[in-house]
Amino acid sequence: MTKIAVLGAGSIGCYVAGCLLASNLQMRKPGTLTLIGRQRLQQDIVSSGIIVTDWQGRHESIGASHVAFTVENDCLADADYILLCVKSQDTKQASSIIKQWAKPTAVVVSFQNGVNNANVLRQHLSQPIIAGMVPFNVFYKGNGHFHCGTEGNLAIEDPNGLCQPLTAALNKASLPVTVYNDLSAVQYGKLIMNLNNAVNALSGIPLKTQLGNRRYRLVMAEVLSEALTVLKAEGVTPARTGKVIPKLMPTIMKLPNVLFNIVAASTLKIDPEARSSMYEDLMLGRRTEVDYLNGEIVRLGIKSHVPTPVNDHIVDLVKQSEKAQVGSPKLSAEALLP
Repeated sequence: MTKIAVLGAGSIGCYVAGCLLASNLQMRKPGTLTLIGRQRLQQDIVSSGIIVTDWQGRHESIGASHVAFTVENDCLADADYILLCVKSQDTKQASSIIKQWAKPTAVVVSFQNGVNNANVLRQHLSQPIIAGMVPFNVFYKGNGHFHCGTEGNLAIEDPNGLCQPLTAALNKASLPVTVYNDLSAVQYGKLIMNLNNAVNALSGIPLKTQLGNRRYRLVMAEVLSEALTVLKAEGVTPARTGKVIPKLMPTIMKLPNVLFNIVAASTLKIDPEARSSMYEDLMLGRRTEVDYLNGEIVRLGIKSHVPTPVNDHIVDLVKQSEKAQVGSPKLSAEALLP
């Protein structure tokens, strides 16, 4: 029986785990999945269980008695697959935990934002490391309720088929997985999409509302144009992670509302409740992943001698908000430009 552990079970980890648990219960396979996360979530889930919903109408409830959630790491010893869902800044710490507890044959799947986490893990671990990508957004609504507000298939880099049992389990849980021999272009495509996380966090409004406002879209057009120029200088062509071709995104963002709404209706499926994970981080007073998203563009810009003033300014604004510890600053679009 395949055993799975989710290390860093926050919004993404709990949503994926909740879908797997619901599927396991339907197939009468309890006890094969363990979540490892913060005490705050443990208390919520012990009290309320896990509820997973999505923008398409999915609604599944898993009672607390069927959820193994712990704040301890020793359960990693039995795991065949470790789904790593910690923030990028916590990757090295997570690798130390895995090195201490996991068996040599455990397959570690990095379901994290950013483009370098799998390489960081490989530097510190002897276990097989699989790069992964989560395209959708999950927002925690409290009381064990995790809501997926955007579309997309999970992606993993698995040329040797190490994840076939995991992939089968995810597919049965209605979490479709696309398998690649090389995920790097897909990860850069996701990075392009994730550059909006900071804009959304700083605006303090739902994603759909933010993207419906042309002033914020014009900011995003600048953010994306800088990023695409930097990646071109680096010789990187980001792959599409949904229906939108990355190089067309700045043009799409500049469209008038009427035209944008027509394009968005066929390419961007976003729930009215969806918000970025970075917004949630600011609301909870946590450090964000901005250094691994917009900050990655700034870093590559410096390396390639390509100016990135808008991304640089947004990184500074997010760091100011982190220090202020008062949630989203709810900035206007104009304030997001240097």
